[in-house]
Amino acid sequence: MEGSAIAAEMRATAAVAGPLAAANLAQMAMGFTNTVMVGSLGSAALAAAGLGASLDFTVSMVCAGVLTAVAPLAAHAIGAGDSRRAGQVAGKGLVLAALLAVPVIAMLMMLPGLLAVLGYAPALAAEIGRFL
Repeated sequence: MEGSAIAAEMRATAAVAGPLAAANLAQMAMGFTNTVMVGSLGSAALAAAGLGASLDFTVSMVCAGVLTAVAPLAAHAIGAGDSRRAGQVAGKGLVLAALLAVPVIAMLMMLPGLLAVLGYAPALAAEIGRFL
């Protein structure tokens, strides 16, 4: 009896973990493909792509982290049968996303100058700006 319970747990875990593992592998494959494609353009382009991708990931995760609260708050309202409140939460989440986009867009527009102030070579800063 215990063996079948373990097997059932393993199947349930694989059902949840399989798509997550596949998504992670797909993301890694995309990074590898980007590296191979950009690598033929030279070291400056490869450096810009690597640094730009890291910057993009960091900014994306900060914004996503702030917006992560929207889903459980909306789900809580739906679970309580308050669809009006769920709509309010979702609407405020969209407004928050738009508000977060403003400084991100401003930063991207000023990126070469910001990176130069941080000590990046001007040519590399311009390449990172182009990449993003």
